Amino acid sequence: MTLHYPIGGETMSFRKIIQAEAKRRGLSGYRIAKMSGVPMRTVQAYLAEDCDLTGERLAIIAKALGLELRPTHREKSKGK
Repeated sequence: MTLHYPIGGETMSFRKIIQAEAKRRGLSGYRIAKMSGVPMRTVQAYLAEDCDLTGERLAIIAKALGLELRPTHREKSKGK
């Protein structure tokens, strides 16, 4: 499952957002693991697109990077 988040009219996956933030700040998978407490191999595999993360681990990494995960409201489809 790939989660997506709208940014400025464009949709990016959470993975791409985390990769971009790590690159912007010059952070390695090792450093993100130390900051978040998520195992290094898990962080590195996620960044390398070798695995997906649960919502909980994704939230922990996002928080460590100063990113916020929050729900957005979508318009209901007609007929539902």
